[in-house]
Amino acid sequence: MIERLRRRAAIVTGWGWTLVGVAIVGGPLGVALGWIELVVAASAAALLVLAALPWVVGQRDVDVQLALSAERVPVGQPAHATLVVRRPGRIFAPRAIDVLVGDVTYRIDLPRLDAGDESSQRLVLDTRRRGRVVVGPATVLRTDPFGILERTHVLTVASELVVHPRIARIPAVAAGLVRDLEGEAAAELTADDVAFHSLRDYHPGDEPRHVHWRSTARTGQLLVRQFEPSKRSDTLVCVSTAAEDYGADDFELALEIVATIATGAIAERRRVRVVESPATGRLDPAPIDARTRDRLLDGLTDLATDRRLGIVDVVRSIALSPQASVAWIVVGSTAAPRRLREAAGLLPPDVAPIVLRADALAPPSVGRLARVPVLTVGLLEDLARGLRSEALA
Repeated sequence: MIERLRRRAAIVTGWGWTLVGVAIVGGPLGVALGWIELVVAASAAALLVLAALPWVVGQRDVDVQLALSAERVPVGQPAHATLVVRRPGRIFAPRAIDVLVGDVTYRIDLPRLDAGDESSQRLVLDTRRRGRVVVGPATVLRTDPFGILERTHVLTVASELVVHPRIARIPAVAAGLVRDLEGEAAAELTADDVAFHSLRDYHPGDEPRHVHWRSTARTGQLLVRQFEPSKRSDTLVCVSTAAEDYGADDFELALEIVATIATGAIAERRRVRVVESPATGRLDPAPIDARTRDRLLDGLTDLATDRRLGIVDVVRSIALSPQASVAWIVVGSTAAPRRLREAAGLLPPDVAPIVLRADALAPPSVGRLARVPVLTVGLLEDLARGLRSEALA
């Protein structure tokens, strides 16, 4: 009840409250004092307030639709919002509509509309920076000619534009170092997989479908097939979100690298895990939802650098259960080589680490840190060329 009264009271401007005060106080006071001029002033104030009411009461007088050209775009790709305004009848139509974009309100002037006319206006959106842009709602401010009352009508709901990191085309082999369809054979043998290894004698409990009948007929004893378990080239991407690991503009480039590697793996239908820095005081990993391309990019859109733990703690948080064949370690230009060696050393021997160093505008280069290949990327477009380098093999 109190909130409802507060909202209704908000439609009265400061000038309007002055008139209301004169009408409420001046009338009785003028009558009590016999002051005719005060009674006339109070009556005029009350009439002005009553005359202002028709300008702000009632429902909206136009039909408005606000639509985005896309829900998700990469940084730098054009995007816009389209505002369609239709005047359904002969009721007075507004001359301008306000659209909230982020923290900025844009006023869109409307042409003169007759009954049944429609107008379409386009508002260009800023996509130069990664993030989420809330577009809307569209509102119209209705007020009277005297400035006594004003009321904001909400015409549309708000929509969200997600500006995610850019992605580059990379070699298919970069999504995982194992390219064969069946995966990479492991050392142990198993009773059921896709890679045939050899035959052995039948043991009680073996499934009849694994019996190799041609060899059984030829040798006269039951023989069954045994297999090598295949190991899928699952991809692990470890990215530091510690501010100390990045120079100016490095972090945006690092997220573009992460997005490129991870979406490439998703396109190859490989399982992907993207892990960011744990919060200070915690050692549990902070995974990003990478089940789909859109969920991954949405998660990367929300990342920011702060005083979190560094890349060593990222790798340590998942080192006991990496569940991957390849580990991409993504850092900025200020990450110390000593910490990179330590991070790579935490991984099991069967996980191949590759360090991707984001150093904005630096010339691309490929080197090694002990046995770990290190690719320095200054522009996202350099990533594909670096991944083709023999130094990463």
